[in-house]
Amino acid sequence: MTSKPILNTLNRGLLVAVAIVTIAGFFLVPLDVSLPIHWNINGEPDNFAPAPLAMLLPAVMAALVVGLLLILRPAGLRRDFEAGRHAIDAAISIVLALAVLLGGATIAIGKGISVDMVRLIAFAMGAMLLVLGNYLPKTQPNWIAGLRLPWTLRDPANWRLTHLWTGRLMMLGGVTALVAAAINPAPAVLLLAVLGCILLPLLAGIAISYTAARSRG
Repeated sequence: MTSKPILNTLNRGLLVAVAIVTIAGFFLVPLDVSLPIHWNINGEPDNFAPAPLAMLLPAVMAALVVGLLLILRPAGLRRDFEAGRHAIDAAISIVLALAVLLGGATIAIGKGISVDMVRLIAFAMGAMLLVLGNYLPKTQPNWIAGLRLPWTLRDPANWRLTHLWTGRLMMLGGVTALVAAAINPAPAVLLLAVLGCILLPLLAGIAISYTAARSRG
């Protein structure tokens, strides 16, 4: 059986977009300035890097993720890769889209345009939860993507139940994060709200999985 390529058509297009945005940054932003690469809980930049490095960081992040997948699939995990394919493809799309978004934001900052990075990241995290929540229930037991717990890995029924409800709760968390970003409270409050939207579905999924396993004896 012929294996599907590591990157689907959408992700290959996003990878090209990452390259285009990165190259464009070197032409659009003065290379002798420093740009922020980290923001504190109040949304204020607290770490800077030379412009060339700042513009390369999103592309490096994307390259590391794709490179990791190139290593994992041939390393005896091909079957697991295919079992978690839906979630893996979605995760790659999210990482590549985030790299494009961050690259564009870096260019904007380099051009003197004000960017609310905390709010931007909050919107991105909300979209991420919606996408992952939609695809998570479509995965099958595997060692790469999903809630890889003893109970889910040894019981396909537990895996399906856990990932169905975790996916639904992730989508609810995504909507909540998007609403919070639209309301735009203080940066610290917004970050805590988004963190809760990410962690609570995962904790609930673990609880659902454990309870289902206990009920089956």
